[in-house]
Amino acid sequence: MSMLRIFSLSLLLLAASRLLGLVRDVVVATQFGLSGHADAALVVLSFPDLAVSLLWGAAIPAVMVPRMAGRDTAHIAAEGARWSRLAALLFILAGMIVWWGRLAIVHLLAPGLNAPEAALAAQTLGWSALVALPAGAVAMVGNAMLQAQGRLQWQYTGQVVFNLGLIGGLIVAAQTGQFAWVAGGVVIAALARLLLMRRASRAALPAAAPGRTWPDAASLHSLGLALAASGLTVLYTLAARALMSDAGPGQLGVFQYAQRVGELPLHTVFAVASALALARLSAAESQGDSARAQLETRQWLRAMLWLSALIALAGMVAAPGVIRLLFGWGRMTAEAQQQVTEAMRWILLLLPLQAAQLVLATRLNSHRRIADQVLGYGAGLAALALVGALLPVTSWRGLAAYGAAWGAATAVLWWRLARHQADAQWRNAAVLLAALLVLAAAGAALRLMPLPWALDLALAAVLLAAGVWALLRFDPLGRLVRDRYTSRRLRRAA
Repeated sequence: MSMLRIFSLSLLLLAASRLLGLVRDVVVATQFGLSGHADAALVVLSFPDLAVSLLWGAAIPAVMVPRMAGRDTAHIAAEGARWSRLAALLFILAGMIVWWGRLAIVHLLAPGLNAPEAALAAQTLGWSALVALPAGAVAMVGNAMLQAQGRLQWQYTGQVVFNLGLIGGLIVAAQTGQFAWVAGGVVIAALARLLLMRRASRAALPAAAPGRTWPDAASLHSLGLALAASGLTVLYTLAARALMSDAGPGQLGVFQYAQRVGELPLHTVFAVASALALARLSAAESQGDSARAQLETRQWLRAMLWLSALIALAGMVAAPGVIRLLFGWGRMTAEAQQQVTEAMRWILLLLPLQAAQLVLATRLNSHRRIADQVLGYGAGLAALALVGALLPVTSWRGLAAYGAAWGAATAVLWWRLARHQADAQWRNAAVLLAALLVLAAAGAALRLMPLPWALDLALAAVLLAAGVWALLRFDPLGRLVRDRYTSRRLRRAA
């Protein structure tokens, strides 16, 4: 399969997996509304993947792929076997710890649940974690092996299978009234993804030759640094959800639904943008052309800031219609939809900060400056904790703390990259500040002057189309995308 076909298929599967994640949340909302049962289901459904991402999955590719890429199949098989053993051992122990402390974990993740719902969530979480944590960790090793082999499409296929299993368990639980089926869905989904990942990652590999049983000390040291950098951003979501839950049953769901819908477009688009821009940055670095690398960074950052601001503005306008179309069914009342709409607009306001953070972190990572990323994300977590401690227990405390985290992290990462490259990028800083001010003003105006939801959707479509046209015409990276698409279309026509 050609690289272009692999890239296109991977993007399609990535979008499908994220859309299925959205469908999963829609099923929870329509079946349980904004309630303690909905919050309990969201904790059980999201905990295994968030825990594996925090403790393993977000960092393991950064350590494994450089050690396997370009190596022979026997080496990849041996490395995969070593990391799989370590993953299984560590996360079997982690599953047992979760089982032992399941009630405390639920109180930590969703403090707003009442006693019966907390007990229900704890029992379901404990059973599912015993299987889902080790299965998820070993599946992440398979993901890294597939990346090293250039077979990216399979890791997104695994996520599609995982989300389908979760949705199936949710539907059965809602139809039968047996909440235990939520745990059953998690277990089935985790095992199905594990089997798929193991089969795909080892399909073209020989049996692992005898050798070391565990990864070497240098690899484990690198893993520790990578975990410190990547795991902190997962804590932003967990901590913000817990602060929201403090305000009462259903508030954790408000944050979850708003975050899922609000951040989905940016993170999907970033996967495409990074694939186009990273190759150019890497080429400049390998040739020792620091001036070109700085120019590419400025252009990529500016493009992502404009694009994120465009997505945020269109999303703010469309929010009532989008939430009504997705969540205006079942047990989601009009008041519940309004709460999610307002939270979604706040999440959208933060998109330019997240876009800047994604570019800055990737650029620092290209220099292997993981310590700077740890510093930035740690500052964000400290800001989140400080705001959460100072503000009263209200429905917007978690959102404010989440915003403080991204603001602090972006500021520190910007400072570290500016110091490293001797380039503060003041023009892009002005673009970021202007985007935040415009979006804040737009959010306030939309709250004061609400429009019919159908008109919101139509106006948002016009704004998005006009903005994309302007980016393709005037932005340097936008013109590059346009020219590549045009030249490919002309070649096909010829």
